[in-house]
Amino acid sequence: MKDYALSANLGYLFTEHPLVDAIARAAEAGFKAVECQRPYHVPAAQVRQACIEAAIPMLAINTAKGEHGQFGLSALPHATHEARQAIDQAVDYAGEVEAGYIHLVSGITSGSASFDTLCLNIEYALERLQNTEIEVIIEPINTNSVPGYFMSSPQIALDVVTAVNSDRLGIMFDCFHMLHITGSKTALLEAYALLHKKVRHIQFAAFPDRNEPNHNPFSYPALFDSFMASGYDGYFGAEYQPAGSTQASLDWMNEY
Repeated sequence: MKDYALSANLGYLFTEHPLVDAIARAAEAGFKAVECQRPYHVPAAQVRQACIEAAIPMLAINTAKGEHGQFGLSALPHATHEARQAIDQAVDYAGEVEAGYIHLVSGITSGSASFDTLCLNIEYALERLQNTEIEVIIEPINTNSVPGYFMSSPQIALDVVTAVNSDRLGIMFDCFHMLHITGSKTALLEAYALLHKKVRHIQFAAFPDRNEPNHNPFSYPALFDSFMASGYDGYFGAEYQPAGSTQASLDWMNEY
């Protein structure tokens, strides 16, 4: 067993339990951090207290997806007001739970106006966070999973971080999404080489169906070793869909 810093994504794992209980279950299972896309249905004070009691940090949260199937608001040119309301909500919540990152979810859109809108909303978020230690992250998501998603390639992510040019903006590198986007482990490694200086968090699940990591066509521990050899020292977030209960799905952790 190796000692990777594993994070449990509570949008996928321990969903059999209320969020506060899921935080404790993740810590008991051996995870070193938790992350949660949308924890807003639970008061932040309760989530923070659960993290304190479990001695586990809340690593990251997402901005809201929107109420009409947009899968995010941050890149939608005609939704700036709603996007910034979502950013304000995330900034306040992340501050209360002491999260490390806020993922600005781009949304289903395209075009240069969407690129400009996303950059402006990121700059707004960074301004809101200027007196905190919280950073902003963006994530390439494959269009098989989310058709039409704006942030759909490593190059778009690189273009955005280059345009915004802030040390407090980074990239979340989801291996499941990257395998769908790039098509192979070799191409995934090429994408990582392109982005690695800005990668703040790595996520993983089996390709192609997002099952338990030990169903992946190649070894994730070996891949993680290569990431760490190139300087990555952050968490690895388990974001998979258990075939049964979460607890019954955790045998893969013995190899990590």
